[in-house]
Amino acid sequence: MRQMDKKKRIRAALTGKPVDRVPFSFWYHFGLQHSPGKDHARAELDFYKAYDVDFLKVMNDYPYPLPQGMDQIRNKDDWYRVSHETFTQQLKALKLIGSKLSKEAYFIETIFSPWSIAHKMCREKIIKFMKESPEALLHGLDVITQSFVCYLQEALAETELSGIFLSIGGASYDFMTEKEYARFGRPFDLRILNIMKKAPLNVLHLHGNRLHFKAMADYPVQAINWSHRHTPPNLKKARELYPGCLIAGVDEHNTDQLFPSTIRKHVRETIQQAGERKLIIGPGCAVPTQTPVANLMALREGINDYYSK
Repeated sequence: MRQMDKKKRIRAALTGKPVDRVPFSFWYHFGLQHSPGKDHARAELDFYKAYDVDFLKVMNDYPYPLPQGMDQIRNKDDWYRVSHETFTQQLKALKLIGSKLSKEAYFIETIFSPWSIAHKMCREKIIKFMKESPEALLHGLDVITQSFVCYLQEALAETELSGIFLSIGGASYDFMTEKEYARFGRPFDLRILNIMKKAPLNVLHLHGNRLHFKAMADYPVQAINWSHRHTPPNLKKARELYPGCLIAGVDEHNTDQLFPSTIRKHVRETIQQAGERKLIIGPGCAVPTQTPVANLMALREGINDYYSK
């Protein structure tokens, strides 16, 4: 097959059409949450150039700020103090990335789900708020959601953003039931995804263990990503539960510890198990930042090995 450009390769993978090779991408945290957007953009673009990934997942490490003078949400009244945010530096980074990349490859923004943001604000207390002060928590979730909605509207207006990587940490039996997530998670997630409904590449990332995978499989996204080497479902079961594209294959927990030959083997096994269509090779979450370059290069090499058989 004639070589495809990156956008065509990704579109083919998402829709189950033949690809010249299975596409791949990966991502890690740059530790630039205290740096201006231009530095973040430069790091992302240098990363893209170095590893030649098929799409760029733009990291977003700028924290959602707590109300002034607070270090955590301590009581139900604090949820009414959560404010709308504009994410100025991240938007600057997206503009710069888009100016260099939009014609060549898709780039998608990382959005942590409103429940995940709320969890960071109060940690284990969030379960108590869900049970004892649900209306206060729901108010906070609404404010956080509206901030992301406004931000993404601005990003779409000012950049050629290709979609979002919606990272969901609460859709797990470790935190709540599916019925509880239907109240405290799903409505807010869907409001965010609705803003991106015309984007070509929206990815649902299910984070954690004991996932509500089946219940989340109807989300309006083009691909699902999860840590299949460490939590169910496996690739075969995921194919039964979800008809769309899977982003999987790389053991992100141990990427920095494995030999490149093992990573290449994992990539080849993933393609053999999942098939060449509706598949993008990638990690189940961010790989360790200290991962050796040779290990990261092994992702592409594993794909090349598969096609050289």
